[in-house]
Amino acid sequence: MTTAGTLGSGDGAYVVDTLTLPEDNPWSSWLRPGGLDLFSDNRIAFSTWSGDVWVVSGVDDTLATLTWKRFATGLFQPLGLKIVDDTVYVHGRDQITRLKDIDGDGEADLYECFNNDVLVTPNFHEFSFDLHTDAAGDFYFVKGGPVRGGGRGFDTVTASHGCVFKVTKDGETTEVYATGVRAPNGMGVGPDGEITTGDNQGTWTPACRLNLMRRGGFYGVVDLAHRDPPPDDYDRPLCWFPMGVDNSSGSQVWVPTGVRFGPIGGQLMHLSYGTCSLFTVLKERLGQQWQGGVVRIPVNFASGVMRARFSAKDGRLYVCGLKGWQTTAQRDGGLQRVRFTGAPARMPIAMTTLKTGVAITYSDPLDPDTAADPANYRVQSWNYRWSSDYGSPELKPSAMDQEGRDTLTVSAAALSRDGRTVRLTIDGIAPVMQQQITIKIADADGETIEHQISHTIHALPE
Repeated sequence: MTTAGTLGSGDGAYVVDTLTLPEDNPWSSWLRPGGLDLFSDNRIAFSTWSGDVWVVSGVDDTLATLTWKRFATGLFQPLGLKIVDDTVYVHGRDQITRLKDIDGDGEADLYECFNNDVLVTPNFHEFSFDLHTDAAGDFYFVKGGPVRGGGRGFDTVTASHGCVFKVTKDGETTEVYATGVRAPNGMGVGPDGEITTGDNQGTWTPACRLNLMRRGGFYGVVDLAHRDPPPDDYDRPLCWFPMGVDNSSGSQVWVPTGVRFGPIGGQLMHLSYGTCSLFTVLKERLGQQWQGGVVRIPVNFASGVMRARFSAKDGRLYVCGLKGWQTTAQRDGGLQRVRFTGAPARMPIAMTTLKTGVAITYSDPLDPDTAADPANYRVQSWNYRWSSDYGSPELKPSAMDQEGRDTLTVSAAALSRDGRTVRLTIDGIAPVMQQQITIKIADADGETIEHQISHTIHALPE
């Protein structure tokens, strides 16, 4: 089967190309991609929620002729896929399966159980998400909790629910890396072994969150802590998300170092399934605690993006996703490519918390008049309540018994000599679960820059 892709257009730094899925296929297979990776020759393999693995070739600059082959079928809701030495490993609710094409006809002949240590129950919501490897070759994935219909509370909990797992590269040993996650539709593994997950608002999860994890950490859901006695506190996330920014998190991906993907080489990115969005993560470390926030890259996706991989061959970002529950997605499934055009990005690339405010560094020089005008910045802050309730209202830091947000005054804005870092003095800045900075300024060429930074402050520097 062949299709023709379409190339994105626009004058921005990033555009989105579409690899047109063969939705009209001989098996009437419902193509809702849930896992993704690339072979060394830039072919792409992806798994579908319905149980297939497909391979597409012809992934070049033009996407003019894409050739599709169904590689495997009959898998159990495989929402993770990893290619190791050009061999496909696919992660379903029941196991990690290694797929081998013995006779070279482009279809898997051997479905080999690589690891099936994780327990499975009939609960409809206990998805097993994603699949990654670290530099040593060990595998990682995350399993959600047995969420009840309607989203509140849990069915019978097993030892596998709500855990991030590490599996040795031979598939023989499984370790619980961290606990207490509810419905983390994806994760990430960084170049230095960093483990990240998202998680989605619900029981014991007041809002969606981005976790930069530690081994043995507990990430908030008491029912899924697997500890006696149950914990009365939790490991803090890198940041929380307002509902309008991310109401259903996807996975994370680390940008390769260098400039092939623009000015954000080496940084962490986060996907939102719910808002079909891609974010750059502006992170900092104070002592042992990570904190920071996100800013949206101005691109749009056809479906709820869940998985992302960079191509070692062309340096571009390939994403896939589906529409299966609440999302702004327009299509049931999508496979797309984010391409850096070389145009100015005009975006924040770093943020540092100060004792009296924040410093935001941009990819390009700013207009000194608009950047140094405090009236061009609006700051609001609010907290959440951690409890067994489903989610939390927004709570004023100045009066935690009142719903709403506090508005803080930006009393000064100073631009650095190189024109790229603006230092904001924010009256009354303090540790808070959620702060949002709305910015409307211009770059040195007079082009308007308008965006929001949503971030978390666990601590201010001494």
